[in-house]
Amino acid sequence: MTLGSASENPMATVVLPAYNEESALPVVLADLNRQLDERFEILVIDDGSTDNSASIASSFRCRVVRHADNRGKGAAMVTGATEARSDRLVFIDADGTYPVGEIERLVELLADHDLVRAERPVNSPTMPAINRLGNRVFNRLIAAFHRLEGTDFLSGLYGIRRDEFLAMGVESAGFDIEVEIGIKARLRGLRVTTFPIEYQPRIGDKKLRPLRDGFQILARVAGMLLLYRPVATFVVPGLVVMAMAFVGVVILAGGPVQIASVGLSINTFILAVLGILAGLQLVIFGVAATLYRVEAGYQPRGWLLGLSNRVVRLGSAVLGLVVALVGVWWTASIGLGWLREGGGPFLDTDRLVAAAAATVFGLQLLSAGLFLSIFAGRLPRYD
Repeated sequence: MTLGSASENPMATVVLPAYNEESALPVVLADLNRQLDERFEILVIDDGSTDNSASIASSFRCRVVRHADNRGKGAAMVTGATEARSDRLVFIDADGTYPVGEIERLVELLADHDLVRAERPVNSPTMPAINRLGNRVFNRLIAAFHRLEGTDFLSGLYGIRRDEFLAMGVESAGFDIEVEIGIKARLRGLRVTTFPIEYQPRIGDKKLRPLRDGFQILARVAGMLLLYRPVATFVVPGLVVMAMAFVGVVILAGGPVQIASVGLSINTFILAVLGILAGLQLVIFGVAATLYRVEAGYQPRGWLLGLSNRVVRLGSAVLGLVVALVGVWWTASIGLGWLREGGGPFLDTDRLVAAAAATVFGLQLLSAGLFLSIFAGRLPRYD
């Protein structure tokens, strides 16, 4: 519904995701109508409210789009971006905590940037103490693990170009959407800037539940770390584990080793062999996560293009097949030799473990080469 409809080609669309905000909406919308002229489209996404939020919003100069049920803030923002008539979006929480007067500045900065984030004071007295603590912890984690610049990655007031927002394919439905947007903005190489704002007291009941939503945000930070920084989380640790395990296998291949009061024997040898397999599996998972990034629309890294070279990927598959066949032959020869000797107590455990591990290692390498070949056609040619 539209009252006093905005221009068909507005300079910016202000999107307010709202769920049961009948107390705050009249204040926020009155402020928006007073400070923003017809160049700004005001779009309220009523996310299945059970109060009078939708009817209240309909009495102001704005457009109201309703969800039949409550889908979450992230889903409401996606709906807002889809419905917007402008290529510049401004997202603002509908609880009255963010200064409407900063919106024009956000839009001006979008002329030279793709994402503009308004940052709240770190020690804002109008924010509950548990929220301040949570924001401080999450902001530091996000900055450290995802190498983002800024001090407030959970701000509910920011501007972004519509095409960039839609291209992100955001998956978050709740309050973790700001984390996802910030991380994906960096991965996509967007031009980002920030500026400070004052944070105002909330109007009405709070929707954010510190423990539940805090866990959701933490899960998003960790999940995106695993998927979008696979080299740091899988490939490098996997290579380190493989190298350490290989050294252990070489040292113990000649028999038990005594280091001070610690004796290393067959059990340690088996653990080292398993370490090589586990390390390779981590590396393969890191490659798979990197391919997922490419499927999500991000540019492939140079090392992935190198692995996708026809010679490399097919060579890996062939090498894996050869190693697996050698491992099978080795395992069979050990078993047959034991049977020829009468099948008594088996004392060749270390060689059997090494032979079985060679078989598994070869199969992993073969699978990785074939897996890369499946996705190679979707990567830039490197042959």
